Amino acid sequence: MARFQQISGKRRVFVKLRHSGVISRAELARQCALTRPAVSAIIDELISEGMVRELGPGHSTGGKPPILLEFLPNARCAIGIDLGGDRRIEGVICDLGCGIIAGDSIAYENNIDSITATVSQLVERLRRAAPGNVPSGIGIAVSAVVDGANEIIGSSTLDLSKKNLARKIEALTGLPVRLDRRPNAAALAEALFGAGHNSRQLLYITSGRGVGAGIVNDGKIFRGSNGFAGEIGHLLLPDGRELEESARPSVLPKEYSTLTGREISFEEFMQLYFSNDPHAVALVMKNAEHLAYAARAAANMFDPEAIVLGGDVLEFGDDYFEHFKEVCSKSSEARKLGKAPLILRSNFGRRGVAVGGAQLILDELVF
Repeated sequence: MARFQQISGKRRVFVKLRHSGVISRAELARQCALTRPAVSAIIDELISEGMVRELGPGHSTGGKPPILLEFLPNARCAIGIDLGGDRRIEGVICDLGCGIIAGDSIAYENNIDSITATVSQLVERLRRAAPGNVPSGIGIAVSAVVDGANEIIGSSTLDLSKKNLARKIEALTGLPVRLDRRPNAAALAEALFGAGHNSRQLLYITSGRGVGAGIVNDGKIFRGSNGFAGEIGHLLLPDGRELEESARPSVLPKEYSTLTGREISFEEFMQLYFSNDPHAVALVMKNAEHLAYAARAAANMFDPEAIVLGGDVLEFGDDYFEHFKEVCSKSSEARKLGKAPLILRSNFGRRGVAVGGAQLILDELVF
């Protein structure tokens, strides 16, 4: 019960209901370590707020049948924005169960004025696409480091550092805005309703436009003292290169050209890989090994129950994931003790970042 001491009773019940769907008051009291009167008072609040309804009597094992409660995921929604280094900003409206109500994307230019105007336009489009759904706020997952004051303090790809992005979007949309790193948002989505939903500690590893990690501990994102937790791109590999230099998919065509003397595009590289070109296959498997090396290093420090792989590298298919899984599982301290973490593939895929952005808002509705 010690892990509940810093969490309110209402928060405990809210979290349990989100994942249980249908449950009785008595079972909630047992699983949340609360008295039945306390649970009943909390349930009355949640019913009045439209998040819960009574379904009627359930099955009895003796005595009075319990009244079953149903959580209503569509009682609240939020907008999630994926703001990476790509040419388009992606957005979704999500409910409390990570269900996508609507989605859209808009091209933008990499300057603060274009970004704020584009996000505002995207928010308006999403609102129109989901009439009757009133967003509780906007969660923006960004390729940047975010501090405790909801400000971007560093980005290597976007013109956003110390530009008051959250306040500007709030002024344009009239909605509260929460910023976080893209891997953190994706990790939260996977921890709540994705591949790692049964894991108390989750490590999310991603490689696409960049390389990064997100950590979720007991349902909450671990950000570190300054917001840098999970910034693994500068990790040195055994060959002396930084992870960011060698594990991004975009470096593979250049490596292929160096190896063969043949200049190719990324699309051509993918065709070669799926045609079982031996050089392309070897480079992709080496890429998986680089990412697995980083995952093992992070896992030995964090000791998660699950490692979830996400990002563009999943487009390399089952062979890539299985090789990542095999290499990642070798020689870990947890494995020696028979307690190796589960190694899982992202459930949400590309949209996981935006879905997680929405959950930055929704997961904090009840404390």
